[in-house]
Amino acid sequence: MNIARELLRERYFTNLKHSNDLFVGIELELPIVKLTGEAVDFSVVFALFDEMIEKLPLSIEKSDDNGQAIQLVSDENNDRILFEVGYNTIEFAFDKAETIGEVEQRFSNYLAVMQPFLKNQNHLLTGFGVNPFWDKNDNRPVASPRYEMLMAYLKLGETREEVRVSQNNYGAFIQGSQVQLDVTRENLVTTLNTFNAIEMVKAWLFGNSYLWNGQLDTLISRDVFWEESMHGIFPENTGVFPEAFESLETFLDYLMKTALFTRTSEASTFYFEPIQAMDYFNHDEIPAFDLLGNELVLMPSPYDFEAHRSYQYQNLTTRGTVEFRSTCAQPIATSFTVAAFHLGLMQELASFETLIASHAFYEDYGRDYPQLRRRFSAQNLSSEEIEDVASFAEDLVNLAAVGLEKRGFGEEKYLTALYQRIERKENPAVKALHLLESGKTLSEISEIFADGKDI
Repeated sequence: MNIARELLRERYFTNLKHSNDLFVGIELELPIVKLTGEAVDFSVVFALFDEMIEKLPLSIEKSDDNGQAIQLVSDENNDRILFEVGYNTIEFAFDKAETIGEVEQRFSNYLAVMQPFLKNQNHLLTGFGVNPFWDKNDNRPVASPRYEMLMAYLKLGETREEVRVSQNNYGAFIQGSQVQLDVTRENLVTTLNTFNAIEMVKAWLFGNSYLWNGQLDTLISRDVFWEESMHGIFPENTGVFPEAFESLETFLDYLMKTALFTRTSEASTFYFEPIQAMDYFNHDEIPAFDLLGNELVLMPSPYDFEAHRSYQYQNLTTRGTVEFRSTCAQPIATSFTVAAFHLGLMQELASFETLIASHAFYEDYGRDYPQLRRRFSAQNLSSEEIEDVASFAEDLVNLAAVGLEKRGFGEEKYLTALYQRIERKENPAVKALHLLESGKTLSEISEIFADGKDI
């Protein structure tokens, strides 16, 4: 028996669902900006948490090592609001819901308290996949073991030639819009394969992480940070799957090539150079570091697999869901386009699979999925490329609309902004660049992406 394989099987396959009922899990990460273009004032964002506790049904669930509240939980459900990696990003991790609309209502209630408070202090939550003032902000990790470990682990890349990302604190200034949908043993492989096959369309449709004042020729810098940092030392650990899976076992083969890099317990947290799961128990000893940078030696243990996680853009979680991770945070008014797009396609999974199998787009561009994702996140596409990917996007949005209409909750309204993007051939990143070219400042664009309805 292969111990590592069975540990991964138990960790990821045990909680696969037995029902096709569709619930939606939504996580929104949003950057905080100071509208003067200077670094975010931590005293303001710390005071924001006090304001939320006073005016919303929220309680402190976690505090950092300095006693500052860093995670709040709703008194009415399992919604959580927290600092994500650093103190310049706020994540809304919403309780599992039956409809998108109920999540949107709670989100609106939270923003109704948060945005006026921030704006009164010349700050704002806005809708970008990378903080527009990333190079001005203090990007230190949240003072808690998990985030300090992640930042220290990424810093190991400074001595590795294959790591091409110099900003090892990127986790503190990139933001995503994640969706989790329940999957079963029967539909897991189809779900992974179909959504993986449209990553190039999602890159074009949702692109929103242009690295302002950076040197990356892409509208999705998040991809570069994930794939060319320590998380991408082994390509199986993050990014797009290079080909379709034939079965649960071939997917498990792939998971065996993902990495372990940490051991955690209530008392201690350690990190080490990444080791593929399939090789983990071939090591008698593992050189590691504690959070103070002290060196020590660990013995491999099955317990370590409890901290295993990978970062593929279609990521199977331990909760029996697939988390779709590749999408940038969107302009706030269009935050729920991402959930609607994925939920509608999941509702029509069989038709989605048929569409992917025979779509003309692949005849022209092939099926090198990682290469296609990079190609269609580029800043300067040809007019032909834009026409082709926009046409494919429209087919997918139309199918998502069919699925949402069948659900009967009126959720197809969240796709309106996507149709507008397709018609204008303009995703949020391109929109922001056009605004900059027209003379708008990054602060003004941040306000538009916080409040604008037409993006």
